[in-house]
Amino acid sequence: MNNNKEEGLTKVLKGSRIAEIDKKAIKDGIDSKLLMKNAGSGVSKEVLSDFENKELNRAARGLVVCGSGNNGGDGLVAAGDLLDYGMRVSVFLIFSEEKFKSDSEFYFKELQANRKDSIYNLDSEDKNIKSFFEEELEKADFVVDAIFGTGIHDKDVYGPSKEIIEIINLAKVKNKNLKIYSADIPSGIDSDNGKVLGLSVRADKTITFGCKKIGLVNYPGASFAGEVKVVDIGIPQKYFSEYEEIYEPNLQWVAEKIPVKEPWIYKYKVGSLMVIAGSSGFTGAASMTCMSALRSGAGVVTLVCPWELNNVFEEKLTEIITYPVEQTEDVSLHINSLDEILELSDRFSALAIGPGLSRNSSTICLVRELLKKIKKPLVLDADGLYALYGLKDAEESIEDFDLENVIVTPHTGEMSLMMGLGKVPLEDRIKINLEAAEKYRVTSVLKGARTIVSDYNKKTFINPTGNWGLASAGTGDILTGIIGSLLCQGMSLMESAVCGVYIHGLAADIMVEETSRTSLTATDLLEGIKRVFLKIEKIKY
Repeated sequence: MNNNKEEGLTKVLKGSRIAEIDKKAIKDGIDSKLLMKNAGSGVSKEVLSDFENKELNRAARGLVVCGSGNNGGDGLVAAGDLLDYGMRVSVFLIFSEEKFKSDSEFYFKELQANRKDSIYNLDSEDKNIKSFFEEELEKADFVVDAIFGTGIHDKDVYGPSKEIIEIINLAKVKNKNLKIYSADIPSGIDSDNGKVLGLSVRADKTITFGCKKIGLVNYPGASFAGEVKVVDIGIPQKYFSEYEEIYEPNLQWVAEKIPVKEPWIYKYKVGSLMVIAGSSGFTGAASMTCMSALRSGAGVVTLVCPWELNNVFEEKLTEIITYPVEQTEDVSLHINSLDEILELSDRFSALAIGPGLSRNSSTICLVRELLKKIKKPLVLDADGLYALYGLKDAEESIEDFDLENVIVTPHTGEMSLMMGLGKVPLEDRIKINLEAAEKYRVTSVLKGARTIVSDYNKKTFINPTGNWGLASAGTGDILTGIIGSLLCQGMSLMESAVCGVYIHGLAADIMVEETSRTSLTATDLLEGIKRVFLKIEKIKY
């Protein structure tokens, strides 16, 4: 089963939706015990798959740690499967068996009837059981975490569960070969947003059920999830489709969205991009935006720049057309150039505004007027974003502008200013980005680890590519050029933003294999973009 509206997109939901979906499916006649059986078997199959080719010269040893809820029941099913296969598995219950919910109790009794000697209760008064638990961890090849599922939110983990999670994580520190599996989501992660509830199991692999949860793909939760596998447990797609539209794209989806080029196409037919960027001391930002636009397939790129910098750009940018206009005393674009730029913009398919512009008041007034009067597809970045939240004494509120043709690309600092917030917590990025898209009526790209793309129609994409090597000056300018290039080639705003972010991140993932994440620079991405499009063209042509 593929819980996606469109091939190549992975559905992502708040974990709290899953309880609603389960109830609806069960009410419609789907056996709840079968769902638990399928979930637990999905976990055991992943463990078996990982260990069947390992040369241990003995049966693999493992622990399954179960809470009292449905997640614990999933763990009990997995434990039974692994024991039946011949693995040496010990099952540890964090809470007394009387606390099991009905379906979990069913599988507990089934396991107890066949494998009673493999079950231990950490809630017992026998203090030796915890010592035995720690001894077994030292010998184990794997641990299955089935303590909490998607049902815990807001409150920090406490009590026996907290202590057991600490012991499991410490065991991994002592034994790097210990493999930790989490059923559905690492215990201690809020499945609705990725927040760490005090502490969390740090999994090597998470086997999640039905669809991905936000807590698995949004940081900080994503850093605890390890590799994520989605298991079909028998709930039809229709139950997932009626909730929030959040997706994760893959390369196949991105490749299909890139326009096909006929053999007889010419540069102006491909698409032309006007870049409005650059000021004294910031010629590099404009240059990188222009070059990444060309690397991403734009037919023609023209840079509008302060006249005093024209010679610099003509030397730096061999393939780019430059168009010098009136400048301020700070050598940035002057408001007096407005009419000239407006007339010139008629010749272009799309625009990119912002990199290295400066925050000179005349320049920002120019940007506001351009936003007001140009209705072609447009990506707004860097200093250009200051037009949204700067100039507080301006007569018109930017929120009154018609910006439905605009993609904005703020980092978290810029987003906090746009939204009047002190900061943007990692776990709140999706919510805040959706609010920004709705407030300004734009397509909003909130940059960062797992970049978020949202529009005012409440559709969101979470980008799966990229790494911390992108935390380097100039990488955002490269992204602006990629998105601008896709816009000028005729792609929609949302598709340009999502595909641009994916290509940008994948370029970084490719290049760090040679440069390392530490040494990655923005201009390295120009080579990475070339290699991404080699992959795309193998899919398309």
